[in-house]
Formats: sequence, C-alpha cells, structure tokens
Amino acid sequence: MTRNWSITEAHCNQPVDFTSSSQDRDISIQPQCRYTLAYHKLQTTIMDYHQHAQYHIKLAAIMCSHNQFKVCLILCDLALASMIKALYIHKYHSTHPPKELTMNEILPLVHTDTEPGLDIALFIGTMQHMSSLEDCPYDQPLKLKNIEKLIQRTEEILDELSARLMNESRKLL
Repeated sequence: MTRNWSITEAHCNQPVDFTSSSQDRDISIQPQCRYTLAYHKLQTTIMDYHQHAQYHIKLAAIMCSHNQFKVCLILCDLALASMIKALYIHKYHSTHPPKELTMNEILPLVHTDTEPGLDIALFIGTMQHMSSLEDCPYDQPLKLKNIEKLIQRTEEILDELSARLMNESRKLL
C-alpha cells in the first residue's frame, strides 16, 4: 500500500527554524521590554497594596458602626501595614516586602526631608501594639469616640502617605 503525502505533511516532518530575521535585529529591545515588564509588575504590586490599605480602612469604619472595636484596631493596623509595604516596594524596588517591618525600617519610609515622619512611625507602632493585645483590659473598655479618632487619624496618615507615593511615582515617569 502506497501512501500519498500531502504538502503539509511533508513540511511538518521537516525541521523548521521559527527564528525570524527581525528577531536578530531586535535583540537590543529585549532588555527594555524586560525592564518595562518588571516596572509594570512593580507598579501593579504597589497599587495592590495601596488598594488593600483603602479596603481595610473602609472595613474598619463599617466594623466601628457595628461596635466591633477590637476588629477596627486590627483593620487600621492592616491598612497602615499595607501602605508601608507599598512604600517599601516603591523605595527598594522589591515585589516581596518583609512580612513585618520594624520601626528601624518604617521610619526611613515615612520620613522625608520636608516631612518628619516620627509622629507617623510612632502612631504605626502604637497601632501595632494595640492591635496585638489579646484582650483589652476590662477596667479600660474601648469607647466609640476613641476608636473613631483612631480611624480618623489612620485615614489622615493613609491620605498623606498615599499622596506622597503618587507624587514620587509620577516623578519616575
């Protein structure tokens, strides 16, 4: 039995070089493309952490209206941590920030030549401490007015850090 080979079968059995001649000329573009992809991934990660911070603070306000004060503290801490991680990624160009940052790492992230960051760093440290307490002391229950002030201050800090992050990102473009 003889077999008739079609043209496509004959071509499929032959080794084919898929390297285009234009690919050899565009080798200089590849590093720039990699840089663009890395930059895009970096910016996407920063925006994800920024968005997480916004979600956490909105959820904290919702929980406050349901008298879930301990949850509010935790959510405020998570919002601040997300924003600090966005700043860390922006400053150090690393898409994998540490799980937790120490005060020695936080202070340079929030401190600038024009804006001293010690008050922000202290507030972040206080929120970390308050949210990590297992139980609130029974002799000093959390009050709605105090929680609302903490949420408001957290929002102010997030707004300030967010504006700083956006301004620095625009300078890089």
